[in-house]
Amino acid sequence: MSAIKAENGWRVLSHSPALREGAAHVWRIHIDRADAVEAHWLVLSDEERQRANRFYRASDRTRFVVAHGTLRRILSAYAGMPADALTFCLGAHGKPSLNGVAAHAGLEFNLSHSGSLAVLAVAVSRPIGVDVEQWSESVEHREIADRFFSPAECEALETLGDSTALVMEGFFAAWTRKEAYLKATGHGIARGLHHFDVSLTPGAPARLLADRLDADAPRRWDLVALDVAPGYSGALVVESPLREVVLLDAEAALD
Repeated sequence: MSAIKAENGWRVLSHSPALREGAAHVWRIHIDRADAVEAHWLVLSDEERQRANRFYRASDRTRFVVAHGTLRRILSAYAGMPADALTFCLGAHGKPSLNGVAAHAGLEFNLSHSGSLAVLAVAVSRPIGVDVEQWSESVEHREIADRFFSPAECEALETLGDSTALVMEGFFAAWTRKEAYLKATGHGIARGLHHFDVSLTPGAPARLLADRLDADAPRRWDLVALDVAPGYSGALVVESPLREVVLLDAEAALD
């Protein structure tokens, strides 16, 4: 697997650009937008509205509605059908995909959100996974790594020394890469996090280094680090060959 870099900068467009074979589009969504809730509420399904209403905090409802409404609007542009007409189904491990007529477009997508941001990754006819995490100093980085990371990853984290900033960056780099990989493969977190290794050293290329349950995996999956925003880590995993990653800001889709 080669190291692939996403292009610099998130472009703001009022439309979804053509999605070519071998490309992945990653949309950054600003979800702290109370002013956008009413418009996005209109395109949600009844089930999505029920889920939104179960949130106790208004800020959490806002983030859910904006994230899922924007997802529908973006996917509708790719699929060429109204946002409120899209239907979804869940895979064996809970990964959502398009259902019905929209499924014939061959679109694969994945959504992740943390803090005030969400990321939506889209590709054609190839599995895709994405993850974003807001950094937190209150997380017990080394303790969690000892529980969920592989021995090689724990060792790599230890080499970062006692710098809180470096350890935090390395921890969240690994966490997002591992989550994105499991989401792309469709196995989900139930398969565990110990059986594969990702790179995590700040400044080093993002790579899937090994999978002890699938020895050929590093050659079949491309892993890309996403510079989402200061204080966030992000990762994209797509079935190879991945030739292009286009970064798009969904601000226009919120208006």
